[in-house]
Amino acid sequence: MGRHSLWGHDLQREMFRRALQRGRLGHAYLFSGPRGIGKKQFALLLAQSLLCEKRSAEGMNPCGECSGCRQVLTLTHPDLMLVGLPEGKSELPIETFVGSPDKRGREGLCHDLSLAPMHGGFRVAIIDDADCMNIASANALLKTLEEPGPRSVLVLITEDAEQVIRTIRSRCQQVNFGALADAELQAILKHNAAREGVEYPPERLEQALREAQGSVLRAEEWLTRMEQGGSGAASLSAVLSRPGFRVQDLASAADQLLNQYGSDTQGQRAGAHAILDCCREYCYRHLVRTASQPDVDPRIPDAWGDALELCLHAGIQNERRASVSLCLDAFYQELEIRLRPTWKNMGVRS
Repeated sequence: MGRHSLWGHDLQREMFRRALQRGRLGHAYLFSGPRGIGKKQFALLLAQSLLCEKRSAEGMNPCGECSGCRQVLTLTHPDLMLVGLPEGKSELPIETFVGSPDKRGREGLCHDLSLAPMHGGFRVAIIDDADCMNIASANALLKTLEEPGPRSVLVLITEDAEQVIRTIRSRCQQVNFGALADAELQAILKHNAAREGVEYPPERLEQALREAQGSVLRAEEWLTRMEQGGSGAASLSAVLSRPGFRVQDLASAADQLLNQYGSDTQGQRAGAHAILDCCREYCYRHLVRTASQPDVDPRIPDAWGDALELCLHAGIQNERRASVSLCLDAFYQELEIRLRPTWKNMGVRS
């Protein structure tokens, strides 16, 4: 079957099913929720339901076999537009919405969405990374939101609705998505592993579920790190274990791990997650160990707790598309400062 697969989000599916049944589908939606939980998959399932040539009265139940369904699955349907943050960019450019300067207003998403449907009965546009719109892009989209084209549906996707420009947010129906349940996440991981001919040990899969916080992307990134980490993770742990380490040594060891993930933005961000996870696990182990020692100076577990908090904060910054290099550089400097009290306990001068 050529249907977009989706696990979980039953409440959201039922909401759209009823809207389709009653003919009350809105023209603009804002999907928000943690990364890697299936927001884009849901948007594509909605698009497939609207563009299915055998669309049933049930709603949200595309046949998966017709030409329309297959074209949505391969992202080639003429009535489907999908845009997102370009590689290496931090903002959605104005050209995405209104076209290049010499064709302004005659191409781009806003122009395309204003046209009548070609085949599917609807025009569907999906904007991923909607929080990365700048003022110019938002202003261009605003007219489309206020004067939607005939039978057009626009879906914006973001991790945090509050990060989307207010004038855009206020003109969309907001739909919040939560983290996946462990059973749903496990089913997805096993399905994806079987498709790729991979089998994970049960204990590794269980650990991935704990690390994932309900996100498929987090789980798969963690599993990849376990496969790829190798010497880079070992070198990083060795530097962290050295009382009085220098920031330069930490950065050098971290770069070894970072380089294993490639030079593209997605790879660098995944590599940063690997570095931060390694540091987080190291700090957590020492926090637990020192907190349980009866005669330890209370400043020592406090320092490990502060360092652990720093790791978690840096992880959030990395997910919010802060510059990977700037995020890590600031993290290394601050980590050294927060761990200095633990060095004094070991006789190391700061």
